[in-house]
Amino acid sequence: MRPLDPRLVRRSATVRTHLVWSVVLGVVTALLIIGVSWCVAEVVARRFTGDEVLLLPLAIAAAFGLRAVIAWAHGVVSERAAIRVKAELRSEVVDDLLDPRRVGPRPGSGRLVALLGPGMDAFDGYVGRFLPQLALAAIVPAAVIAVIAWTDLLSAVIIVVTLPLIGLFMWLVGMLTRDRVERRWAAMERLARHFTDVLDGLVVLKVFGRRQERGIREVGDRHRVETMRALRLAFLSSLVLELISTISVALVAVSVGLRVVEGHLDLRDAMFVLLLAPEAYLPVRRVGMMFHDSTEGATATAELLDLLDHDRHEGTVAPPAGPSTITVSGARLTHPGRSALSLAVDELRVEPGEFLAVVGRSGGGKSTLLDVLLGFERLDAGSVTVGDTALADLDIAAWRESVAWVPQTPHLVAGTLGENVALGQRGASAEEIAAAAGDAGLDLSLGRVVREGTTDLSAGERRRVAVARALLRIRRTDAWLVLLDEPTAGLDAHHEATVLTALRESGATVLVVTHRPETVAAADRVVEVAA
Repeated sequence: MRPLDPRLVRRSATVRTHLVWSVVLGVVTALLIIGVSWCVAEVVARRFTGDEVLLLPLAIAAAFGLRAVIAWAHGVVSERAAIRVKAELRSEVVDDLLDPRRVGPRPGSGRLVALLGPGMDAFDGYVGRFLPQLALAAIVPAAVIAVIAWTDLLSAVIIVVTLPLIGLFMWLVGMLTRDRVERRWAAMERLARHFTDVLDGLVVLKVFGRRQERGIREVGDRHRVETMRALRLAFLSSLVLELISTISVALVAVSVGLRVVEGHLDLRDAMFVLLLAPEAYLPVRRVGMMFHDSTEGATATAELLDLLDHDRHEGTVAPPAGPSTITVSGARLTHPGRSALSLAVDELRVEPGEFLAVVGRSGGGKSTLLDVLLGFERLDAGSVTVGDTALADLDIAAWRESVAWVPQTPHLVAGTLGENVALGQRGASAEEIAAAAGDAGLDLSLGRVVREGTTDLSAGERRRVAVARALLRIRRTDAWLVLLDEPTAGLDAHHEATVLTALRESGATVLVVTHRPETVAAADRVVEVAA
C-alpha cells in the first residue's frame, strides 16, 4: 500500500494545495531547527570561554516561539484540509452513484456505510497528520544531514548509514500490519452489512421471534479482537522504532564525545551536531508511529478511489424519438469475481410493440440482460442496437427517458401511495395517478401514508405500485419501452391478469423477465436466456 495514492492527488485540488503548504512549512521548520541548534551550541561554547551571550537567548526564545506558531499553523492547515477532503469525497461518491453515465454494479449499503462513516473519519489521521509528517520526513532529515556533513562528515556518515534502518523496520512493520488492517477493515464491513441486514428485516425477525443480539455480539467481538491485535502490533512497532533511533543517536554521541576529549573536534561543532542528530531521526520515527493511525485512512482512500474508478457512458447520440427495433447480437458479459458468464445471448430481436417474455433458470442472466438494456452494465463482447444506433453511442440519460423500469424489488419513499405512484412525474393530476393505479390493480387508498423502505406494503402491493409508476410514465412521457423483472410474482390470479392486461393495452414494447406460466402464456413470444 502506497503512503500517498497518486489518484487522490490527481482528483483532489485540496490535497495538492495541502501538500504544497506542508512542503513550505516543512522547509521553514527545518531552517528553524538548524537555527535553534546553532544558537544553543553558540551559547554553550561562549559560556565556556566567558563571552557575552545577551542576544542569543532572546533569539533562541524567538525561534522556539516561531517554531510553535509554525507547528500550530501546520496543524490548523492539516485539519482543515482533512475536513475539506472528506466533504469533497463524500459529495463525489454521492454524485457518482447518482450519475446516469455510471457503468457497473452499485456497492452494497453496508459497504457504503463503512466507507462514508468510519472510513471517512480515519481521514483525520491520514490527511490531517500522516501526510504533513511525510513531508517533514522528506525535508527535515535531508536538510539536517547536509548541515551536519558540512560541520562533521563522520557524524553525517553515521546518520546516513543508520537512518535507512528505520525505513527498513517500517517496511517490515507495514508488511505485518497490512494483513491485520485488512482483516480489521473486513470485520468492520461485515459488522456494517450485518447490522444493515438486521435493520432491514427487523419487523419480520420480531414477528417470528428471532433474536439478533447473539449474532451482532459475535460480529462485534470479531471486530474488537481484530482491532486489539492491530493496536498491540502498533505499540510493539513503536517500541522498535524508538529503540533503533535511540541507539543511532547514541552512536553519534559516542563518536562526537570521544573526538572532543581527544581534541579533534571543537566544542561548538560537537554541540551543534549533538543537537541536530536527534532531529534527523525524529520526523522519520514519527512517520512510523503515525503509520498505524493512517493505515485505515489509506485503506479507505483506496476503497473510495476504486469505487470512483469505473467506466462511464460517453455516447452523445440522441435516441430514436419513437418505438424502434432492439437487437442484441453475440452478447457476452462476466461480472468481476466470477469465472462463469453472467450473460450469453447470441441473437435477440425485439420488434416495436411486441410483448416478449424472457425465461431461464435462476442466475442465467435474465436480470443482467435488463441491466444491459438500461445501461447499468457494459458488454464484454457483442452489441446492442436501438434502431440503427449502437446503445453504447446513445446519450444514456436521454435513452432512459424512453424506458419505464419495474425492478424485482421496488422501493418506496416516505409519503402517500399516490406520491409513490407519481414518483418522477411532477405535475401528474390526481385523475392520471388514480387511473394508473386502478389499471395496475392497486386497490388501496392513494392517500395512505407509507414509510421509506419495504415494510408497509406486501411484496405484491409494492410490485403493483411499480407497475402503476411505469403505466403513468408511458402515458405522460415519450417512454415506449417497458422492462419488468418478475412483476407478477406474489400476485394472485386476478391481480396478475389485471397487470398483464394493462401492460398489453399500453401499446409499449414490453420485455418481461418471469417464471410465471400465466405471464409466459400472455406474451407474443418467449425467449430463453441461459449463460
